[in-house]
Amino acid sequence: MTNSPKKQHILITGATSGIGNQLAKDYLLDDHHVYAVGRDDAALAELKSLGAETIDLDLMDREQVIEAFDKIDVVDLAICGAGMCEYLDMPNFDSASFMKVMSVNMGTLSHAIEGVLPKLIASKGCLVGIGSASAYVPFARAEAYGSSKAAIHYLMKTLQISLAPHDVSVSLVVPGFVETPMTKQNDFPMPFIQTPAQASQAIRDGIASGHDVIEFPKKLTLPLKALGTLPDLVWQQVSGKLNKK
Repeated sequence: MTNSPKKQHILITGATSGIGNQLAKDYLLDDHHVYAVGRDDAALAELKSLGAETIDLDLMDREQVIEAFDKIDVVDLAICGAGMCEYLDMPNFDSASFMKVMSVNMGTLSHAIEGVLPKLIASKGCLVGIGSASAYVPFARAEAYGSSKAAIHYLMKTLQISLAPHDVSVSLVVPGFVETPMTKQNDFPMPFIQTPAQASQAIRDGIASGHDVIEFPKKLTLPLKALGTLPDLVWQQVSGKLNKK
């Protein structure tokens, strides 16, 4: 088992798909109380059958989120995993698509944080946000997705500082490629791709160990971070080859 023996009350957004769904199932197997937030009825029904307390919620509706989360008594750990990805194909810059990705990825996260933060302050709990290794190096076609994830990185690292006086720990998850419905659209190489089970294990281990940043797999994230420190010409060439159709 990767988690503390103490039973926790864990809220997970994006719990009906991908990494969030796997995390919800794994935490339930470890006998934690899971609040599973999502929109997929079938997935919510399955999680409910496994013991989760399910919440069918539009995370883009701020008032609805605050009202729903206010009804929850205790949250020790909140994992904000809701999000989406759309790629841009130049030379056409689709501002509607760009703003949709930015709005969904930042909106769902910010609304969830506002709604759950009073619970985390009361419990001296932990807030977790899902970023992406794509934020380390700019990639062609990922202008919208990468920008939203870079914003999430900044937000979570800032919250690590501003919430420390309130005894709320904050962790930023930086995954590489993971086999999810989101990555099925990718038509480019995805080196060192992880299964949802591998991603869940890495995240749960990192949270249990109190890591501020949870990166995986290292054989992808470390080279990308190194590339980010090199001259622009280098990462531009690498990005272009990786995303070449």
